[in-house]
This record gives sequence, C-alpha cells and structure tokens, in this order.
Amino acid sequence: MHFIGIFANHSEFEIIKQNIMKRIKGKKLEILNINSKNIENMKNIVFETIVLCGKANIKDIYNNILTKICNHCKYIIMNTDSYNDTKIVFNTKVNCITYGLNQKSTITISSVQEEKAILYIQRNIKNIEEKEIEMGEFSINLEDYKQISIETILAIFTIFLIYNSKND
Repeated sequence: MHFIGIFANHSEFEIIKQNIMKRIKGKKLEILNINSKNIENMKNIVFETIVLCGKANIKDIYNNILTKICNHCKYIIMNTDSYNDTKIVFNTKVNCITYGLNQKSTITISSVQEEKAILYIQRNIKNIEEKEIEMGEFSINLEDYKQISIETILAIFTIFLIYNSKND
C-alpha cells in the first residue's frame, strides 16, 4: 500500500485524487488530505509521498509537524511557486521533486496552447520502482482537464510520473 499525503485545500485535493485514481491502475494507493484541521492527527502516519500544493497555507505552528512528516517519506512533491519561502527542513534521503511555472522547477510547462500543453521535465528523476525518468518534454491534452489550473495539472502529472509503471 502506497500512502500519499496531499497538503491542499479540499477542492484541489479532490481534483488531484480523482485524476490519480482514474489514471493509475493496479497500484494500491491510499491518498489522504492533510490540512490545518487534521495535521495533528497525521503526524504519526508514515507517508511514502507528501505533495505540497498551492493555496494550502502552512501556519508557523505546523512547520515542526510538517517537517516530521516530510522527513519520514520517500518523495516530497512541492509547488515551488507557493512554497519557495516555507521553512521546512528536509532529510537528505528524501527525493524532492518540484513543480511550478518558474524556470527552476523540476517539472514545468514549456508552452501552453488552447488544446494542449507541453510539460518539461528539467532533471532526471526516479520513480517508485527506481526506474529513471529522463528529462524531456511531453504533450498533454488540456481537453481532459477542463476547469483545472495548470499548477494542479502539474501536481497530477508529477504524482503520475512517480507511480505509473509504464511512464507514459
């Protein structure tokens, strides 16, 4: 069982969860929403992956709990557009994969048109099976993601890349 904790507001969490469950078949995923109301209850769960999305404000009083949660996971997927100044100390054994619209993110958008976007992986990353995902670009059909922000699409595809066996 793969435990994925997503720190996001409720609507963004639901969009990510629905899209991940629809696209990743054959893996037992438990996807939990972490927020300021339940973070105290989550501190003793060992997550394999933590996703830090935008619009989910971390209050200073929760930084220690979030740091503890993050230090025990294998992957941290972070929206650098929202969390560039967050003071979370990471364990050096944690794989941190960043996404966002800025040029320093591991996964970003290189171009957007009406019906498609080009996602750009700027650094090689390893998936959950330790297989290398090489840097490069791939196209996604935006018609499949109506009413979903680009940042949320980036979060979905970053999780997909980590947990999809085929990398397609």
